[in-house]
Amino acid sequence: MLELREVFEMVTKQTEPDLDSWKQQEDKQRRSSRNRKIGAIAVAVAAVVVVGIFALASRPGTNRTPLTGPSSPAPMNTTPPLGVQFVGLDGKAVRQVPGDHVGDDSFQLSPDGSTLAYTSGGYVYTVNVDGTNGQTLSQIGNTNEGDATGHVSWSPDGSQIAYSYDANIWIMNADGSNQHPITHARGAMGYYYPSWSADGSIAMWGATDAGQDGGPADSEIFTVPAAGGKVTRLTHNDVSNIEPAWSSDGTRIAYWNGGDLYVMRADGSNQHLLLSEGGSWAPAWSPDGKQIAFTFYTGRHEPSTGSPLMQLQTVELSTGDVTKFDVHSLTDGNGPQWVSDGEILINRYN
Repeated sequence: MLELREVFEMVTKQTEPDLDSWKQQEDKQRRSSRNRKIGAIAVAVAAVVVVGIFALASRPGTNRTPLTGPSSPAPMNTTPPLGVQFVGLDGKAVRQVPGDHVGDDSFQLSPDGSTLAYTSGGYVYTVNVDGTNGQTLSQIGNTNEGDATGHVSWSPDGSQIAYSYDANIWIMNADGSNQHPITHARGAMGYYYPSWSADGSIAMWGATDAGQDGGPADSEIFTVPAAGGKVTRLTHNDVSNIEPAWSSDGTRIAYWNGGDLYVMRADGSNQHLLLSEGGSWAPAWSPDGKQIAFTFYTGRHEPSTGSPLMQLQTVELSTGDVTKFDVHSLTDGNGPQWVSDGEILINRYN
């Protein structure tokens, strides 16, 4: 039989704590607790970030442009027709306007750079540069027939648009309201292709027969106040004078003169040849007034439609030097608009 002392020592050894095991267990619990705390902190931070994002997105005036969709930069088209593009002076596309605009022409950017006005099938339309909010403004089909007759032009403050309809120049608000004529042609006479100046005058060309290619011999350049009133004739010759374009400061007008590019003062004085190429269509001034962009007929045609293929070119007023771009459009209805000193808008074929 075991002695009492032996029994006592056996019991004591069995119940004595294992200090190493306790330490390992304690470390394990500490690690588990620390991991739980880190996880909780991560969840809390994520929640704060999510809440912050939603709060930021809901603030008035905050940019909430999605990463994809109409507001994102449109991919550049690579197959003709390329469509409406902003082109740099290196001839490379800078921006693409979304949408199919084959058959549309006379694209003009609003002064604030947000909206394009253009014509198609005799109607005037607007669309945001990101391709959204397309609107039909004129509710009447245009009866103008002939070369270089249709054109749109924004007022300097962007609140109105001038356009040609039924052999007269009309004006409407930028939302299409208050459509009214500012010229009242009589008999066979008609007025076409408005261009709005910085001082509120509108240049146009007028003739008795708009149907002749390149304009009839009796076509001349005129001006009229944007509010309507007296029509003033600026040119007097026996060749066609069409497609006027104001310089940005309103002091000069560039125009087609029997196929040559001419420039004159706003009152019609100092008419002089700038470029004799026999096909300088749809001139447009650079904002600094040092260059004029235009389209030149290449002598070639688009195979499927037979439309004349035009090349984008620019000319320096001080030197007469011409730069030719590998940028083409169809017909002079798709002429250029110089939207900054380094960027040109054009409805591009290739």
